[in-house]
Amino acid sequence: MSDQERNIVATGLALPSGLSRRVFLQLAGAAGVSLAMTPAVSRMAEAAEIVRGKIANQVSTPANDYWSVWTRAFGDAAKALDLPTQELFHQNDTARQLAQVRSLPASQAKMLIGCVEPAGSLPTVARFCQDSSIFYVPSWESPAWFTPPDIGDYYVSFVTPNSIEGAYEVAKALFESIGGEGKVVHIAGMATPTDTYRTLGLMQAAKEFPGIQIVGGLRANWDREQARKVMLSMVTAHPDMKAVFAQNDNMALGVLSVLRERKLTNVKVSGVDGLPEGLKEVAKGEQMVATHTSLPPYGAGFTTVLAFDALNGWKPTLGERLLFTGSALATAENAAKIEAAIYGKDSKPFDWALMSRALNPETWDPQNKITAIDPDTYWAPFPDGKDRLNPVYKGAAERGEFSKIDALYAAHYKTGPVKA
Repeated sequence: MSDQERNIVATGLALPSGLSRRVFLQLAGAAGVSLAMTPAVSRMAEAAEIVRGKIANQVSTPANDYWSVWTRAFGDAAKALDLPTQELFHQNDTARQLAQVRSLPASQAKMLIGCVEPAGSLPTVARFCQDSSIFYVPSWESPAWFTPPDIGDYYVSFVTPNSIEGAYEVAKALFESIGGEGKVVHIAGMATPTDTYRTLGLMQAAKEFPGIQIVGGLRANWDREQARKVMLSMVTAHPDMKAVFAQNDNMALGVLSVLRERKLTNVKVSGVDGLPEGLKEVAKGEQMVATHTSLPPYGAGFTTVLAFDALNGWKPTLGERLLFTGSALATAENAAKIEAAIYGKDSKPFDWALMSRALNPETWDPQNKITAIDPDTYWAPFPDGKDRLNPVYKGAAERGEFSKIDALYAAHYKTGPVKA
């Protein structure tokens, strides 16, 4: 490459947008400048074709610790991809949620991520996005047997951690911390599919410990203060409890505050989500013995990247329309390391641009374990309505639709803060 070509390429790559780079290439050609197709020129040409647009994030409220972390990561990922953003908070109000979604075309949003409440509102939101040409990648909550192929290409993928697996691993760690026997108070979250899956994980673990007795089961709706109220009643009802399984970190922290006030320092606690405060408690090696980090920053960023890639022409295969994101058990042995890697000062655990197939067609790296969801397995706890499953999934497992996605993402998974 000549010095002239090097200077032209350097100038082109420094331009802030695909449109600017595209115009630059056109002007260079019009001026009679011929650029050899080197890797640098190829990158500039690819960058010139990248489409960008506004992306919206809709979750319940930033007052919830989980969604606060999620929303910050959404902003970081969008910035890395050079996307303007819009933040929407539905406060678990269905009417408000739908009104916000219907306002997206007026704000010129091209993509949407987030989490609906209740799960039953997902088809309405997905259909509106399809009709409005808005690429949609929701997380966590979906009605059973409802899949992206039911709607169309604009419902890109549904993405969630494996809540049964996470709860199962946490419950086992909790039971082991009390010697495998005793009364364990169960504090449930909001009545959602995720909460059902976490309860199933708890009960699956309990079957392996015949000396464990599960009691309680009252709901605290993912809220710390509500968990305090529930725990105050449990202290009276079950003074001989050995441990408390709370179905998220927020509720676990509310439980801890009551136990400390009552000086019940021998009662062990576990949570789920792996938020910074929960990880710090686990790292102390005291009462909170485990949590499972569902990596909320990753969930926000990964779904942002999927929406961005879809905007730029990527079409997921059938096995990519429903995806599990990896999560990790955190105990006293590794909680501090996980907290520092994900939430530490100045930490940048994920390279959002590297995650994108639009930006890195050959070298994209998901930076976490990603596996395909087989809907027959995932929704097996909800047998009613199985006949509604889209017929495109018939024989999908036998055809290797899911296993080939597991292998594809495993092959590209090179880096990341929880990679073994």
